[in-house]
Amino acid sequence: MNATCVERVTALRERVADAAPVNETQRALAPALVDALADAGLLRALMPRSFGGLGATLTDFVAALELLAAEDASTAWCVCQGAVIGTTSLWLPEDSIRRIWDDPRAAVANGPPMDAVAHVDGSGYRVTGRWGFSSGCQHATWMQGACRVVGGGRWGVAFFPKESVTLHDTWQVQGLRGTGSFEFSVSDQRVDADWFADMRRAPASDETLYRVPTGLVFAVSFAGVALGVARRGLDVAFELARDKHPKYASGALKDDPDAQRELGTAEARWRSARAYLHATIAEVLERVGQAAVISTDDRIALRLAGTHVMREAAAVFDAAYRVAGASGIYLDHPLQRPFQDMHVITQHVQARVGHYAYAGRYLLGDAFVPGPLN
Repeated sequence: MNATCVERVTALRERVADAAPVNETQRALAPALVDALADAGLLRALMPRSFGGLGATLTDFVAALELLAAEDASTAWCVCQGAVIGTTSLWLPEDSIRRIWDDPRAAVANGPPMDAVAHVDGSGYRVTGRWGFSSGCQHATWMQGACRVVGGGRWGVAFFPKESVTLHDTWQVQGLRGTGSFEFSVSDQRVDADWFADMRRAPASDETLYRVPTGLVFAVSFAGVALGVARRGLDVAFELARDKHPKYASGALKDDPDAQRELGTAEARWRSARAYLHATIAEVLERVGQAAVISTDDRIALRLAGTHVMREAAAVFDAAYRVAGASGIYLDHPLQRPFQDMHVITQHVQARVGHYAYAGRYLLGDAFVPGPLN
């Protein structure tokens, strides 16, 4: 039997932890780690087996991201980003899909369009644009960018060989440094029709996962990353509390009722958030598997779960950080890097608090308004 994503990640956890400081310093995943992730199939985890992927279930994938993020959020983020966006290749012709994934080191990176347009040019397109936050772009073999088709009233997704784009080092940040999320651009780049995906069409595989909008697969997957970072924070705080004797306190931190209450509440919130996320994924995919398309109710369910779990995970981490007190402020403390990572995650568009209102309006009876994230 093929190993699950969780089993594959479990075998790599020590290597991920060892590479984390290198990722942080280099602002890119260590090459040896990228090779290990590729060998384990994690960079193509959500691609169907018929195209060389693992064909992983979304539940298994999200659980694996939790384990990765507990060791290094940047590694988990790159695996998440590459595996999810890689599935958009299924809207290309079969020959193009196979050209990408026949490479054992294949990895796809993308970013939201900042200003990207495609002009129809015979049987293909001329694309000019710039895209940001391209996590994993430094180890990617292909770049993918959404762009507006001029005069066509629609959007398409262009695929570019990595060597044909220009990378721009704008990633001067405190958290998720190892993702190396540079911007990239092309200018008047010719893209043949075989490398321009129309997401309105049916994908090359009819498996259940590909009936779920990519933006919503990202939502629940990033929530898994956030849960893993929060788990790391809680574990460090529990360990610290068992041994720490705070200055000017009469006893050990573990005997402080405020610390006990803070950590007990945080643990309950973490377990509740995780249960909510995994239950929602399982329930929605079961219904989608029985239907030709995903319902609006299930779109809202995934949107709420993704956003809420990311926000809850951040609240849990902040509780752990409070318990740590002054110990946690030092750069060499094990809480410091995941603290920065978590607070980059909460700034991501998928964690935006406005999604609550978006869902609330629908639940109150307003018409559903589709968008790129839903």
